[in-house]
Amino acid sequence: MGASNPGAPWGPMLVRSMVAAVYGVLTVFWQDPTEPVLVFAGGAYLLLTGVALWPMLTAARGHGNVRPVLLVEAAAYVLAGAATLAFASAEAFRAAGAAALILGGALEIFLWVRHRADFLPARDWLITGAAALAAGVLVPLFYDLGVRALLGVTGGAAIITAVIVAISALGARHDSRTAAATQA
Repeated sequence: MGASNPGAPWGPMLVRSMVAAVYGVLTVFWQDPTEPVLVFAGGAYLLLTGVALWPMLTAARGHGNVRPVLLVEAAAYVLAGAATLAFASAEAFRAAGAAALILGGALEIFLWVRHRADFLPARDWLITGAAALAAGVLVPLFYDLGVRALLGVTGGAAIITAVIVAISALGARHDSRTAAATQA
């Protein structure tokens, strides 16, 4: 993980991890998902991912172009989730979800390249960005295989994101508590 970063935004990171974990577990254990399950779960996942990224904007102050890029990513997820829920169809999830995952993944990889040394959350964005980007590319390709395939692809990416971000968030939390104890 590199140098300690006691001021890292571990709270928003943990929220994002929990959103991804809930969606990932749902996609794994739902026995016979239907289109309404895809619409509600997929739309809620996209929407809540965007909402979970929002608090990271405050933490990104002073880190170059991280804030505006994160704002675009968060907005893309929120809009994709809202579109999926509003249009209530697998087709809406395919189009909006794939677009948001591709854009979000590409932006995270970009931020990883530029800011992995100075912004702790960016250290994980190569993996989470690649997972989202791959899922976004695969969603249209797997569309004809049905709802279960769409949930599997996006849920798999969500599980990868959940694990990676949770480990980083808990490490950052530990660093912040250690720093606070040292100062006291």
